[in-house]
Amino acid sequence: MNSTAFFDPSYIVSGLVYIFPYLKVTLGLTVSSVCLGTFLALFCAFLEIRRVPLLKELAALYVLICRSLPNMVLLYLVYYGLPIFVMAMDQEGVFHFPVEKVTALQVAVVGLTLHTGAYLTEIFRAAYEAVPEGQKEAAKSIGMTGLQAFFRVIFPQAVTVALPMFANQFLSTMKSTSIVFVITVVELFGAAKLFSEDSMRYFEAYMAVAILYWLMGVGFEFIFGKMEGRSNRFRKGNLA
Repeated sequence: MNSTAFFDPSYIVSGLVYIFPYLKVTLGLTVSSVCLGTFLALFCAFLEIRRVPLLKELAALYVLICRSLPNMVLLYLVYYGLPIFVMAMDQEGVFHFPVEKVTALQVAVVGLTLHTGAYLTEIFRAAYEAVPEGQKEAAKSIGMTGLQAFFRVIFPQAVTVALPMFANQFLSTMKSTSIVFVITVVELFGAAKLFSEDSMRYFEAYMAVAILYWLMGVGFEFIFGKMEGRSNRFRKGNLA
């Protein structure tokens, strides 16, 4: 029996050609979700660190819920819950928003942002708390303002602590984009699924998409490794 009946490497090449154009969708989802999640996380971490009444509890509740839910469950809740929420607000006269114009891609970004932001909140809070209190007090004792102390003393050290965990979360979000196909957004995994169903070459299709994910992972690990090296040198230079 011809072995190519079970495995044909040429379909991996064909799969790569078919899937590669959707790389921009995966990258766009990843970068936009991480960027928005970062802003959300910085805000929530600030509320928790400063212990803002009521808002601190709301931020903690958001983190608890979104970290507890699987990505796909959260994505479905946003996909089906967002229209219900918007229509309810419209009926109450709170605001009007044309929910029919919201695309599945935008819903995917919201879902991934909520999940990513919850994890980044904990990362940023832990990084801030990792800076010794003595250094914060020393900065104040020599006359630094709150902003000066933050940017000259706290921020450089917190970045060094947070960056490895941030890199891990970035890669986790990148891999999590594979679930958005369930709400009809076609990215790398979705394209691989379409190719496999069209060609009936499932192993080759998923081997092709695995290669692309692996290359992206290696590339981003290299970038973050360089960033970690620079942040470590910057910190040592400041502490010298």
